[in-house]
Amino acid sequence: MAFYLRKSVRLGPVRFNLSKSGIGTSVGVKGFRVGVRPNGKSYLHAGRYGLYYRQELGGGGRTHTNDAPSSNESEIIHSSHPDAVQYNSANSQELASKSRKELISTLNDSYKGFRLDYLCGGFFFFLSIVLFNNNNTAGIASAIIGALGTVAVAVWESKRRTVTITYEFEDEKGESFKKLISAFNNLASNANVWALIDSRNIHDSHESKLNAGASNLISRSDVQVGEGKPPWVNTNIDVPVMKARQQTLYMLPDGILIYDSKGVGFVEYDDVSINDNTTRFIEERPPRDAKVVDHTWKHPNKKGGPDRRFKDNYEIPICLYGELKIKSNSGMFFFLMTSKHDSPVNFKKEFSNMLK
Repeated sequence: MAFYLRKSVRLGPVRFNLSKSGIGTSVGVKGFRVGVRPNGKSYLHAGRYGLYYRQELGGGGRTHTNDAPSSNESEIIHSSHPDAVQYNSANSQELASKSRKELISTLNDSYKGFRLDYLCGGFFFFLSIVLFNNNNTAGIASAIIGALGTVAVAVWESKRRTVTITYEFEDEKGESFKKLISAFNNLASNANVWALIDSRNIHDSHESKLNAGASNLISRSDVQVGEGKPPWVNTNIDVPVMKARQQTLYMLPDGILIYDSKGVGFVEYDDVSINDNTTRFIEERPPRDAKVVDHTWKHPNKKGGPDRRFKDNYEIPICLYGELKIKSNSGMFFFLMTSKHDSPVNFKKEFSNMLK
């Protein structure tokens, strides 16, 4: 169980929320507030008496994934072994397509540029604190002016940063984009999708026994698949989105926008290749759509039966999962695992049809 301390300073109707990630502001009355988070995302929060509504209003926030290491035919482990094979993708700056140089430059300026609304909010925050210590009225007035000023600058920043991309589909292009959406709908239909971080072989029989008889160990992290729009980009369509390994991929009709801490990159679809496979994977709590093909023991003996020297020895399901590799010649690489074993082959089929 994790505990945290929420810190906030209220000056009149304005509340400043302090966190490790920065200063957020919100304004409103009890039951209805509009605010801006430290990462630039704005939100609306309304409700009382146990019933609440929260709506994201846009902005350029980041999404972080929590690692959930697991093993191929094994129990959950943490991976830092020197012999492990790493499954890393190039960062966004290494994936800048030369054919989209102008667009990528504009998006990077928008995504990574200095936030003037942060500067405005920070200035008035500290000014209000100083004035509030000497004169309550002056401090409250400064806070109200600062909040209104910060909101005004934030609106101006949004207009200045937002890049508009409009798509008009002819019949052929429209059908291709539908196939792309279908491919990612197939991926999103899985109860679980994971991105592989690394893997290593087990050569020691004792270590194999401790890991349910596994022959190799894998570390993985959760993947989120859905739809949306890139930060600071206004489009007339929602596009498939995949968040994996601290990178977010936006599947535009004409290519893949890749966002990470370095900035924004772009990969052409013609540069992408897809490979599919299946694998057996030991999972103590299989997802609801996983196909269980066998069982093993938490601590098996050499013949595959239970090792009687361990008291808490129980059977563990072995699932048949799908494997999907999405990579480009420019260095993008995602090694995915799906809870439905046939999902990768269906994804490959739809994606290949999109390229025709």
